[in-house]
Amino acid sequence: MPRKNLPGYLKHKPSGQAYCLINGKFIYLGKYGSKASRQQYEEVIAEYLANGKKLPPTRSQNEITCLEFAIAYLEYAKEYYADDPGMYNHSENAMKPFVKHYGNQSISKFSPRSLKFLRDKWIEADHSLTTIRKREGQLKNAFRWGLENELVSTEVVHAICLVRSLKEGRSRARAPEEVQPVADEIVQQTLPHCPPIVADMIQVQRLCGFRPQDVINLRGCDIDRSKTPWKYSPYTHKTKRRGKSRDLAIGPKARAILSPYIIENAETPETFLFSPADSVKLFHAEQRQNRKSKVQPSQRNRRKAIPKRKPKDQYTTCSYNRAIRRACEKAGIEPWTPNQLRHSAAEEVRDKYSLDHAQAVMGHASAKTTEIYAKVSFDKAAEVMEEIG
Repeated sequence: MPRKNLPGYLKHKPSGQAYCLINGKFIYLGKYGSKASRQQYEEVIAEYLANGKKLPPTRSQNEITCLEFAIAYLEYAKEYYADDPGMYNHSENAMKPFVKHYGNQSISKFSPRSLKFLRDKWIEADHSLTTIRKREGQLKNAFRWGLENELVSTEVVHAICLVRSLKEGRSRARAPEEVQPVADEIVQQTLPHCPPIVADMIQVQRLCGFRPQDVINLRGCDIDRSKTPWKYSPYTHKTKRRGKSRDLAIGPKARAILSPYIIENAETPETFLFSPADSVKLFHAEQRQNRKSKVQPSQRNRRKAIPKRKPKDQYTTCSYNRAIRRACEKAGIEPWTPNQLRHSAAEEVRDKYSLDHAQAVMGHASAKTTEIYAKVSFDKAAEVMEEIG
């Protein structure tokens, strides 16, 4: 078929889907480069030509597919959750099986039974109850957004939102595992196997009790160093959208770790102190320094001008977690997560001072939240019982 003056077979980079643009409407065809998407493209073009170079009535805007709906919602969610990457990840993970099982189906045919089917798939994949609830919530939010933008009917959204969430102990979903603090001895065994920058991130987080996102978001311009302790006010955090502020104290040990990074980035205070790009540079420099054979002039810098995968300027919570997991594997110990460092700091503060002090250090609005992180010490209870019990 001649391709002159016909809508092209194009790629939607964020989703990896093939599409063609006809009369201002995006027609999604499936995975880019696949045989099925090519065949779908041929059928769409044939319909387009048979209908006088117009969309046939069966492809009206009111009958968008679940795939088209998912892509439209994710484009909105990427901007809405710009300050909360974790929630955007839940949106993406909720939409993947939605597209996989219902992508070519009309959005008006998605029903409560369809939602329960996806929920069963998450249970079969051994996701925890907490994860399933978040993904189910994101799907319901997506349908509410669709109603606001006249992409989904009121009847469909009402039916989806009436599906009751799973209850702990009353479903096959795995109960979430309680996050435990990680022992300092385990952390010390991990540090030698981490990249130097990741090792510094771990130590700062453990000393200050930061959330993982507080560590990766550290910038010189957000730290008030006019007096001690330093006051760190993250430019974004998970409760910012609720109008809450967040001020964190940085003590002398953490200040000693951070000072070289702040000095190095003094001329660009808005850059992130801990950067994967800097970590890669250090790794390559160490490789060259440890090289036994002489480095030839032509080999001094073989870095590609436009690499396919360029190191980012900021860690994500996922990349930070992966770096720790790799280090644990090298050290031959059980993997632990950055969130466990925060629990360790909370318990230490509560044991040495009080629950109020732990609440202040963690930056929690409620002491009940702090009690989740800082459990009452059994050792203290044992000490008392040995005397009076």
